[in-house]
Amino acid sequence: MPAFLAKLSIITLLTATTVNALEPVNIGEKMNQNESSAASLLKDADSVFQERAYDRALEMYKKVAETAREEFNNSVEVEALSQMARMNLLLGNREIGQNYLDEARAKASDSDPMGWSRYLGVRGRFEWKQDSLAVAKKTFEGMYTYCNVNALYGRAVDAAHMVAIVSPDLNEQIEWAQKGIKAAEASESEQWLGPLWNNLGVTFYEHKMYDSALSAFEKAREYHWRFSGEAAKLFADYHVGMTYRLLGNLDEAGKWLRPVLAWAERIENHSAIGQASEDLGEIEIARGNKVEGLKYLKRARDEYQAAGFDKSWEEIWSSINKRIAEVESGQ
Repeated sequence: MPAFLAKLSIITLLTATTVNALEPVNIGEKMNQNESSAASLLKDADSVFQERAYDRALEMYKKVAETAREEFNNSVEVEALSQMARMNLLLGNREIGQNYLDEARAKASDSDPMGWSRYLGVRGRFEWKQDSLAVAKKTFEGMYTYCNVNALYGRAVDAAHMVAIVSPDLNEQIEWAQKGIKAAEASESEQWLGPLWNNLGVTFYEHKMYDSALSAFEKAREYHWRFSGEAAKLFADYHVGMTYRLLGNLDEAGKWLRPVLAWAERIENHSAIGQASEDLGEIEIARGNKVEGLKYLKRARDEYQAAGFDKSWEEIWSSINKRIAEVESGQ
């Protein structure tokens, strides 16, 4: 599997596990019974965000901001404005999102832990998506320190996770992934451990450290099966099977990938069907079953097209067509 295709499954998995949306319960940020109306609405909006209903969440965050202004609750208003920026970024409206982020920055203060930490998390993501990786890394490192100082341990986990993603250095990626894992364990934020172990697995995978990747993906699977939704569990199983194939253990890979394919078919996840089919095709080709392998590869192509990758992800679409042509020509 090409590296970018593995990233596809990782991106799908991160979306499925709402790692980008997750706002864990943190020591120091629990609401009391007298929480304001704006604070209560913020919790509701965050819950919708975790469901990946970004359009609906955006409208709810707008209501939060409006209510917070009426209550003169600057902290909640900053959080809401930051999240309005983040929703627009996720929805592909970066310029609109930047306007909301600028508005949040104008109102944010580092003397307000809740508002400032939320703002930093969104600012870093904008910098990441603008390919300003060094700047994003500095932002997330600062957020990590700030959140630990202010006992916002769940948000510190998020910051460590993001440093690991944006860092260009392998040792730093591993170091920060492990920091995030330790922070999640220490703060009882176990719902983060699936995405964090998964991220570490991706790092090992991209550097062809497949034994280490398998161990990390197996740990990720353990926590995804405890805390995540169906799609995340599906991709967690897929990563284990994918890595067994890369290690040359084709029998074990098939034991994982065939059930993954059947599961993906049941829930009609075209991306997962395509990826499992491509791996199963490569297994058949490696065994000398070229005809059967081509069937799987062509099915993978059909599923990628159903997922819209022929228009939205040219690299994947070109790769599967190139691979089919290679097999057909005997290369």
